[in-house]
Amino acid sequence: MFRSIRARIIAATTGCLIVALILNTVINFQVTRQDNQQSQRDILTSTSASHNMAIADWVNSKMTVIASAQNVALSDDPVPVFKQLAEAGGFTNVYVGYASKTAKFSDPAGVPADYDPTVRPWYQQVVSTDAPVVTAPYVDAGTGKLVVTFAVPVKDNGTLKAVVAGDVAMDSVVANVRGIHPTPASSGLLVDSDGTVIAANDPALTLKPFSETVKDADFTALKSGVSVDGLFNGVEKTFIATPVAGTHWMLVVALDNNDATSGMRSLLKASAISLVILALLSGAIVHFLIARLLRRLSDIRDAMHAIANGTNDLSQRLPDSGDDEVAQIAQAFNAFSDKLSVVMVQLRDASASVKNAAQEIAAGNQDLSGRTEQAASSLRETASAVEQITASVTQSNESAAEANDQASKASAAASRGGDVVSQAISTMQSIEVASAKIGDITSVIDGIAFQTNILALNASVEAARAGEQGRGFAVVAGEVRNLASRSAQAAKEIKSLIDSTTDSVATGSRYVHLAGESMDEIRSSIGSVSGIMREISIATSEQMKGIHEINHAVTHLDRMVQQNAELVVESAAAASALQSQAGDLAETAGHFRI
Repeated sequence: MFRSIRARIIAATTGCLIVALILNTVINFQVTRQDNQQSQRDILTSTSASHNMAIADWVNSKMTVIASAQNVALSDDPVPVFKQLAEAGGFTNVYVGYASKTAKFSDPAGVPADYDPTVRPWYQQVVSTDAPVVTAPYVDAGTGKLVVTFAVPVKDNGTLKAVVAGDVAMDSVVANVRGIHPTPASSGLLVDSDGTVIAANDPALTLKPFSETVKDADFTALKSGVSVDGLFNGVEKTFIATPVAGTHWMLVVALDNNDATSGMRSLLKASAISLVILALLSGAIVHFLIARLLRRLSDIRDAMHAIANGTNDLSQRLPDSGDDEVAQIAQAFNAFSDKLSVVMVQLRDASASVKNAAQEIAAGNQDLSGRTEQAASSLRETASAVEQITASVTQSNESAAEANDQASKASAAASRGGDVVSQAISTMQSIEVASAKIGDITSVIDGIAFQTNILALNASVEAARAGEQGRGFAVVAGEVRNLASRSAQAAKEIKSLIDSTTDSVATGSRYVHLAGESMDEIRSSIGSVSGIMREISIATSEQMKGIHEINHAVTHLDRMVQQNAELVVESAAAASALQSQAGDLAETAGHFRI
């Protein structure tokens, strides 16, 4: 919808006009609303003041009438004057209450004989305030009218002697309040300071609390002179109160907000209609003017479309007469066409050069691809040979490792054999020492047997001397001598055996020493063999590492050759595509007429 510049300019201009009109309407509405609110406040103030003054005058006149009765209140017969005052002032009854608890009435009908004025509210209010009072209104039981009592003190030499009072119906006050209509739906209320409604348009509201009559209104703020909002009979209204002079009453004006703003709503409606009409009219005028101003721009657009959609003739030029922006656009387009023609000539020549270069690149890539394939084949053969060498060296490395392991085991076994031979030599030496000790023991046994034999001989001699009494002892001595002989014989045999064993042990020890020396030579030889095998294993491992590095390098080189082959293929494809694109570019450039 807003793709064209003309549509955007029209929309922007119309939008600015509409915004300006809206702002003007809003400002006018705000100023008018403030003036209307001030006017409403002035009307409320004047209305409230006029009705308030009328009620205050009514109260003042009634109080003046009652005050005039002070001069006759203490006379012997003030009733005639009371009757005149009641008739002149519109009172239903004028009376006086004395401190002696007696009273006199202009109309005593219905007054009980034991009537005590001093206990009446009007009398007590005067006594407590020592000033004229206006009592709270009340509904007369006989007439059903709203009545209020005016009372003034009567003093003699500064001492309260009596109170003169008068009852008067508030019909004129109620009529005054009901006549308050600053707008058709607005009304007035007369409210006592304690919040009791004294008079209103609706008689049913009489003596009802203000809080029940008006919802959601702050009565305390209203008494302070501030306007408040509230619901009166279900309608939103604004309330303004002014005090009535000489009383505790307030005259409250209830302004209907709908009535107060009806003129503003009409003004707003008329302004909205005017805004729509002006916006439509402005849009039409702007559309006409913009279309007229941009007609040459449309002509240039049509000419450029003809150039673009025609035969690609870059020799055509736009009319560029004039000094406005449209002429400048045409001049710029013509200059662009001149430069574009030069560029197309250069592009045609360059595309031919690119096409030839692409052909040469394609041929070079084809040759490079063949050489790359040969290099890849040679690398594959080299990699295969390296793999075979790797397998052989790996097997040799494994055999060397196994031989090294076996040599290590043999060296360990020889070490263990040497340890066993050493232990055998030590054991043989211990046996030689033990044999020597056993020989010593047999010598001791032989000596003991010799001594025992001598003792047995001595015992036999002593037994022979003893005669018959020593015969038994001689037998024992003979057995001991036999035992000593056998012990000596056994000791000789043991000594002979030990000597033979000692010779054998000495021979065995000599052989064991020879075996230990042989085991040391074997262990030394095996250690030399193990060292040689270890060197062979290390050398083989180094060869393995070198071969693995060679294999890795060959593999990496093969991968690079493969990548180069792929790059050659891609380069060939790119060269072919470049050749094709160069041909297309040359063909496209040839479509333009220069």
